[in-house]
Amino acid sequence: MVSLFFYNYILFNWVVQLSVSASILTVLVIMIQKLIKNRFGAKFQYIIWFAVIVRLVLPQLPTSSISIFNYVPSVKQMPPIIVVEKSTKNEKKISVEPRINSAYSKYSEPYNEIDLNNLLNLSYITKNIPLNPDISFFLSLIWIIGVFVIGIYKLSICIYFQNKIRKKDDFCDIEVINILEKCKSEMKVNKYIKLVETEKVKSPSLIGVIHPIILLPKNIHEIVPMRKLNYIFIHELAHLKQKDTFINWIILVLGILHWFNPVIHYSFSKMCEDMEISCDSLALSYINDDEAKEYGLTILSLAEKISIHTNLPVMASIVSSKSKIKRRIIMIKMFNKKSHKVSAVAMASLLVLGCAVLTDGNAKASSIKNQIVSNFSKHQDKVDYPFVNDAQLIGRWQSVDFVKNISDFKVDSKSWSGNLFVKELNFLQDGKVSKTAFTWTKGIILDQAQKTASKYVIKEINGSTYMFFEWKNGDYTMRGMKPNYYVMKKVNSVPLLTTNMHGEEVGNRKVDKIEYSFVNDSQVIGNWKSVDFVKNTSDFKPGNQSWQSELFLNTLNFAKDGSLNSRFYNDGKILDLKLTWTKDIVIDKNNKTASRYIIKEINGSTYMFYEWKSGDYTDRGMKPYYYVLEKTN
Repeated sequence: MVSLFFYNYILFNWVVQLSVSASILTVLVIMIQKLIKNRFGAKFQYIIWFAVIVRLVLPQLPTSSISIFNYVPSVKQMPPIIVVEKSTKNEKKISVEPRINSAYSKYSEPYNEIDLNNLLNLSYITKNIPLNPDISFFLSLIWIIGVFVIGIYKLSICIYFQNKIRKKDDFCDIEVINILEKCKSEMKVNKYIKLVETEKVKSPSLIGVIHPIILLPKNIHEIVPMRKLNYIFIHELAHLKQKDTFINWIILVLGILHWFNPVIHYSFSKMCEDMEISCDSLALSYINDDEAKEYGLTILSLAEKISIHTNLPVMASIVSSKSKIKRRIIMIKMFNKKSHKVSAVAMASLLVLGCAVLTDGNAKASSIKNQIVSNFSKHQDKVDYPFVNDAQLIGRWQSVDFVKNISDFKVDSKSWSGNLFVKELNFLQDGKVSKTAFTWTKGIILDQAQKTASKYVIKEINGSTYMFFEWKNGDYTMRGMKPNYYVMKKVNSVPLLTTNMHGEEVGNRKVDKIEYSFVNDSQVIGNWKSVDFVKNTSDFKPGNQSWQSELFLNTLNFAKDGSLNSRFYNDGKILDLKLTWTKDIVIDKNNKTASRYIIKEINGSTYMFYEWKSGDYTDRGMKPYYYVLEKTN
């Protein structure tokens, strides 16, 4: 059940973003229609509405520098609601930490990283990730309830009606059938079309996608003279040629998904109006010019005779609304056979419009992982503090509990029943915390990667020394929640230098062999610019940056003599670092690391995957990530 809530929340985020994008596009389409008026004909006016349909159907589109969404403020992701939750008598909760990996050499990998692939695994979510409800979670529940209620109501009516009509006998008036067959022949429609007479419709209509049926109201001879019946059939066959019943089904489903957005419903209403006008234009192209007036009068006559019209959203009717007849008649009067064809200018306009509205902005995040995890912090603390010694803090501390308030801690009972992520911290005299990216000064533990400053309080309780350490994870940085406290007991005044924060033995600082003879590699010589930062080389997708934070490494410049200049950006400051290289390896003699690089040709561009051996590799023994750099010259 939890996994269903989770996926519903992600789907809701997608739908909201698509809905907002399509709403912006709707305004643009209406502006274009007002601007061009009737210059490009009815077909063009109808076709441009498909941009809204495509935008609503496809969650991910190619990026483009000319996309209008480069100039529109991005639709912000809602904060993640995923939490790792363990039940206790005090109902404590800890959020899954957002992936705020640092690419900085002195910083760590995410502290409590959970493999994002697990977040997409149904069984993992069910067992490990309950939800911590917030307002967006409840909005997603309201949305899905609306989808089910409206969807079941509308779809059941349409499917029931269509199935009932299919079971009816064919209309057997030979004269009417002959008129239909003649119209089919003129319009080159070879498909079998069933004719049904029913009291359920007041206006001739087309229904069905695979097996089309033309519905005629009872006593059709009294409503439309036999000599004008061909105009009715030509119009309905034009709907068939335009695949309008299929489009109506798409509009129905999208309308259900976006039931909350009146702009989308307005766009569908306008699209259906332009659908009818385009259909009129296509129908008129199959009759003589002098018959256009009779065609228009037939529509007017039908509108006058029909007082109540039952029109299902999946039906294509010759008269669906009296209020929209006036514009149709005006367009019929203006019709000429050339206007139905899309001109070269109109085609070129459609191409430019498609590039502008059916592409995403270059900076738009589009993967599902970015739906789950945001890489920016809403709350950042001051982390620039001078070092002040605290002799009481130096030593080895082990976690014993995790509490909401300091007063909740009881020596003889444990409040937190789950597994403690931070198991041990070893505070050194120089302001460092062994085998972690933390630093400290009196009263504060600093995390430069996440820009947090966590206060600590040391207390003597029942003859033992305890520290209460603020845990500023995603609940604090992303959701503005008050931090809980790790309770740590001092077990020794001498810090242990070989244990990390998880209580694991990691040994001494890792160093690589750095003595290599120079071997030339003509392929690597030149300038390279960072475009992404990935866990595995296979994770890189050109044009779809997975790393959403600032890229610390900016450029690498490989010289022919084996020297290498690397440029970094750190909080707006430019840092240059001299390295060396030989074939397949970049050498950092100061940090004693040898990072391998791999060069690949992808989609006509040359990319380098460069191992990033930061403190996570040298101090904490973790597998290095990769900077992805594109060759610029």
